[in-house]
Amino acid sequence: MKKKIALITGASGYLGKQLTKELHNAGWMTLGLDRRNILSERELTIEKIHRERNNYLDFVFYGDIRNPGIYNQIFDKFKVDVVFHLASRIEAGISFKEPTEFYSINTGGTTLLLNAMSKAGVKNIIFSSSAAVYMAKDTPISEDDPKVNNSPYGFSKLCAEEAIKDSQLNYAIFRYFNLAGADEDMGENHNPETHVIPLILTSDNFTVYGRDFNTPDGTCIRDYVHVKDVARAHITAAEKLLEGEPNMILNLGSGEGHSILDLISVVQAHVKEIRFKNGDRREGDPSSLVADITKAKEVLNYKPLYNIVDIIKSAYRWHFPDDR
Repeated sequence: MKKKIALITGASGYLGKQLTKELHNAGWMTLGLDRRNILSERELTIEKIHRERNNYLDFVFYGDIRNPGIYNQIFDKFKVDVVFHLASRIEAGISFKEPTEFYSINTGGTTLLLNAMSKAGVKNIIFSSSAAVYMAKDTPISEDDPKVNNSPYGFSKLCAEEAIKDSQLNYAIFRYFNLAGADEDMGENHNPETHVIPLILTSDNFTVYGRDFNTPDGTCIRDYVHVKDVARAHITAAEKLLEGEPNMILNLGSGEGHSILDLISVVQAHVKEIRFKNGDRREGDPSSLVADITKAKEVLNYKPLYNIVDIIKSAYRWHFPDDR
């Protein structure tokens, strides 16, 4: 049986590495596209080489998603079944300082990819969007809830969604909440690191940004979902698109909210003692963002396997392998 072929943009990223591994294990041929030299040790940003090396790619292409020529190289050589479009800028705070860069990459890069796919006859795309498109509220957020321009990052993702919906391609759009966790050889290591769980685990004096949110303990509440659960949902969605099932826009989260102080308590109870200090709120931080995952359960039979304790313990084991 012919292997299905996946193109993963942003293949060196946190989700990209995990998705590539899951696709490889499911029998797909995997093509990676990234601006970064995925397999070069000279590019590593953390001391343990195995943490960044991606051994699950069959072919690697280096290039910017805003360069149409790179897609011609890929689509001329391979008959791609599904594009998993993960590559983007994700730092919401920085997007206020560099807004046009975020629109250039997140929206512009996506439209160039869509044009190349249409030209080459590649019909299926799965897109990494974000919960940042939503107007925040204190109850779980469904896919039909209002969207708003919270930040250049979030709105650049929403604009990309609209381009995908107008492209006449088959699509699955996933609005992620907070991806977290690790497995034995892949974990979260952004540069700069802006995500809360790795910051709590690796900081000598973690900063809690804001103690006056409209939440029970005054710290903001978020929905944390294991990266493996999210990666596996992508493969399920890809299979459904290939079987001719309808386009989909779905939240991917755990469906549960945890405050920053909750996270600190879990870390202290299950992995280590930590120190923390209080800081001012950051621009654009809402009080609560929790996913309603009812639709994902119905469409994909989506059932997150990992709870917040599992997530934090897995992240700790990856960051501190000598403590296993």
